[in-house]
Amino acid sequence: MEKLISRIALVLLLLVVPFVSWFYLRKGLEYRKALVREVVVKDSVRISEDTLKLLKGKTSVISLAGGIEANSIISGLYEQFKEVPRFQILSSGGRVEDKEIPSGYFEALAARYRDNKFILVDTAGMIRNVYMDGKEDIKKLVEHIAVVLPRKEEADIKSKR
Repeated sequence: MEKLISRIALVLLLLVVPFVSWFYLRKGLEYRKALVREVVVKDSVRISEDTLKLLKGKTSVISLAGGIEANSIISGLYEQFKEVPRFQILSSGGRVEDKEIPSGYFEALAARYRDNKFILVDTAGMIRNVYMDGKEDIKKLVEHIAVVLPRKEEADIKSKR
């Protein structure tokens, strides 16, 4: 009986656990690949539209919406991503890093995307996606922000000589 239990435990450790781990990790990889396919570059912010260089080097969400519901979404996004160093939320007539954004600063951009409420822009000024203010759209926005944000560079391991 003891040998049978040992063999079952060995089979579990050698076959079942690695297979379950592989399956779980594969599912996560496919999920991430699908999200990356959704956030391909769709447009770019023209240099003439960003004269203050507010978007340069930062992943940004530009809010074209106003009102209580948009402010609620913006504050939720801020709470979730406030610790990320190169992330910002911009809204026309609002503030960023103690700088006043001129009224109408994103007017040309707002005209191009007038049917949408939020625009996701990467660190190079490329528009990755646009969103409405529905629950599913905001969920997608959060997922896409996580994919577009630059990853933290890990330190290289160096050997002592």
